[in-house]
Amino acid sequence: MRGTEADVRPSRASEGPSVDRDDASAAFFDAAARQRLAVRRCIGGDGLFAPEVERCPRCGGALGWIDVSGHAQLVSWAVVHRSPHPAFAELVPFVTAVVELDEGPWLHARLVVDDASRLEPGLALAVAFAQPPGGESVPYFVVATGGVRRP
Repeated sequence: MRGTEADVRPSRASEGPSVDRDDASAAFFDAAARQRLAVRRCIGGDGLFAPEVERCPRCGGALGWIDVSGHAQLVSWAVVHRSPHPAFAELVPFVTAVVELDEGPWLHARLVVDDASRLEPGLALAVAFAQPPGGESVPYFVVATGGVRRP
């Protein structure tokens, strides 16, 4: 039987496959270890971009890293009913989302909620961090205190 959106399992945010750093992601994971969310910033301009962006899409220039607030709003989401990886098998169903940071970039992330049927676009979110055993600290999002929908 397929679960409904309201059937999302209580989250165990630190569970799932471990994530390993490489040279390109080291600054992102260093920030996460300090409980900070980092995104890419154009060195020659003022653009902010998701962590996986390698060059400024506006000017082609180099990118650095900058810590951001971790405040966001919900853009879109899906309830995952089939595990994409064996380490997630006991966590399904869970929510994956696209969030828009207050600073502008959009990120794909896990969203930890008890009841996905109450989600709606614009819902205020905040970053939190999980430390899976044997891996890097990783960000996920939760409904912000009060969970007020943003205009």
